[in-house]
Amino acid sequence: MIYGIQKLSLVDYPSLPSFVIFLGGCNFRCPFCHNSRIVNKTETTYEIDKVLEEIKKRRAFLNGVVVTGGEPTLYGEKLIDLLKKIRELHVQIKLDTNGTNPNLLKKIIDLDLVDYIAMDIKNTWEKYEQTIGCKVDIEKMKQSIQLIENSNKNYEFRMTINKTMHTKEDILTTQNYVKDKKRFFLQPYKYQPTQIVNQDFKEFTKEEIKELEDAFFIKA
Repeated sequence: MIYGIQKLSLVDYPSLPSFVIFLGGCNFRCPFCHNSRIVNKTETTYEIDKVLEEIKKRRAFLNGVVVTGGEPTLYGEKLIDLLKKIRELHVQIKLDTNGTNPNLLKKIIDLDLVDYIAMDIKNTWEKYEQTIGCKVDIEKMKQSIQLIENSNKNYEFRMTINKTMHTKEDILTTQNYVKDKKRFFLQPYKYQPTQIVNQDFKEFTKEEIKELEDAFFIKA
């Protein structure tokens, strides 16, 4: 179930030093994925009890635990059991998801097993399947967005962009899928040798990203 850990991160949970747990496997095959070894479950696995012990050892300077992937919701009840065990350690919990399992997401929210939810929105609905490399139920994605927005949890929506798959119009359209534009963030694609497909995607420059944010995004 656990295919990777990061014992200390200062960037994965906003404002909190955190321990990151990577769950293996994903139902998407995004060609620009930077975690393909975890997606394809080729990393060494970790025992849950030992990972929990590692978190306990660092509890003095850790305020959060991030559960990411891959796609964590593929594990269903096993994910819920893991979140319950982490909850017992009295840390803030952040869950990363691609939004394809709103039923499980609702159960997790109702059980108060997370404090922060981050959902990736890959592209416009019309270009979604092309972007993720497989079929997807768009209605489930929309349900997840609404669940997160109405959850009373901290949350964010993220869009990883590259010039090959995303136009400025795509970015504008996609950010309009969410109510609060201040919670919608752009992540510039960067080439990684661990990509699922070794394709030369064109990167947006820092200057171009700032221009997009200035043009489209509501500022706090």
